[in-house]
Amino acid sequence: MKTLRLACSALGWCVILAFVLPLGAAYLLGLSPVAAGALIASAFVIEDGSIPIGIGLGLPVQYVVPVATSVEAGIFLGLFGIFDAIGTASGHVAAFLDWTRRMTARSWMFERYGIYGLVPAEILIGVYLCSPASWLFGWQKWRSFAITMAGYCVSAAAITLATLGFIHYFLPLL
Repeated sequence: MKTLRLACSALGWCVILAFVLPLGAAYLLGLSPVAAGALIASAFVIEDGSIPIGIGLGLPVQYVVPVATSVEAGIFLGLFGIFDAIGTASGHVAAFLDWTRRMTARSWMFERYGIYGLVPAEILIGVYLCSPASWLFGWQKWRSFAITMAGYCVSAAAITLATLGFIHYFLPLL
């Protein structure tokens, strides 16, 4: 039952952050549900690359960036929770986790600074690597979440500024 409870909690976080909040906000703001759905779907596939898509669909930047961030948060918490559920359900997985954590504890540098590697990993690869890596190395869930989201916010800000600059300076010339 504990495993099922953990898995349901993880999926609940994912559904609330990735679907309920963004679609509820779109409804309250009177935005197109189709455009909001396209933004959410693209955020699942290309993560921060969904920001130019949302802006290109005519959604306001003030909606696009928080929604993409919310979807990203939902993905991280959902994946971490599902991996946690698997780790508690399977003795083989728990033994592998224990072995991995003992191996990484041998390196004081990795033990102390390894979690900060989530920032460039998020920027370059994305949340689909950061969440499993955080779980695998036994890093604290909420600390890993905060560091991953910090990396995402840096990337999202750069992409948003680049998109707005591109639209503002290059499209009027065409």
